[in-house]
This record gives sequence, structure tokens and C-alpha cells, in this order.
Amino acid sequence: MVCKIARSLALLTALVTVSPTMGWTQVPPGGERFSLVLSGDPFKWEQSLNEAGQKGWDALMAQQPAVSGLMLHFVIFTGTPAVKSVDYKVVVAEFSAEGDVSSREIARSQLEVQANAYGRNGWALLQALTGQHAGGKPFIALILKKPIL
Repeated sequence: MVCKIARSLALLTALVTVSPTMGWTQVPPGGERFSLVLSGDPFKWEQSLNEAGQKGWDALMAQQPAVSGLMLHFVIFTGTPAVKSVDYKVVVAEFSAEGDVSSREIARSQLEVQANAYGRNGWALLQALTGQHAGGKPFIALILKKPIL
């Protein structure tokens, strides 16, 4: 069991260090970069993201690799002189694990309506992430951002 966890963590570390290089074509030369692993509670993500955003870190992408049943959510950031700070908003919808497909679709459509409302106010959708909350409920979370230049 310990060996399996160690192998999973090693593979996940490789994903975190290798996979960001695939998306760097969008990054201006000389921009600093770092990755942030988000907590298991999507309701705490906004605070973590805004702490980075207040320091001028602009999120490029969010990913959710799963290795041997372990799913982590992480965000890759870049720092450029053009961005003074970035505001982040995380909109989360939870639904019952025993729920039918229609309840999931209702949650997804409600999130789309909220994302569209934010979009009209200058927010951009970074990524929609899915997972299972530490309490056991599945969730869909939208990460939105709004750079301040």
C-alpha cells in the first residue's frame, strides 16, 4: 500500500513538473511561473487563488490529474509586469452521488448561467473542474478570473 502511494506521488510529481511545459507557448518570455495545488475543499479555493492574484499571479490553466484513484486539482500561474493583480471567483455546485443524470445537468446549467453573468461583467472562465468533496459529495467548480492591469 505504501509503495503504491509512493509510486502515485512520484507519477503525480512528474505530471506537475512536465505537463506545464506543454502550455507555455502562451507565456511571454521571461515570465515567472509556479503551480499551486488546491485543497480538497473547493469552497476554499477562492481564498487561495486570490492570495496569489493579489501578488500579481495570473492563472494560465487548471488541471486535475488522477493517479491510482488520487485526484489533485492544481493551477499553473505566470507572473508578468503587465498584470498588477488578478481577482478570482470560484463557483461551486454540489450534487448527490446517488443523483440521476438530470440532477447533474441541472447543476451544470445553473453554473453556466452564473458563468455567463460573470462574463458580462468582465470575468473570464479559466476552467471547469470536477471532483469529489472531502465530505463525499461530487462537485463541479468553475474558476473565473479578472486581471487588473
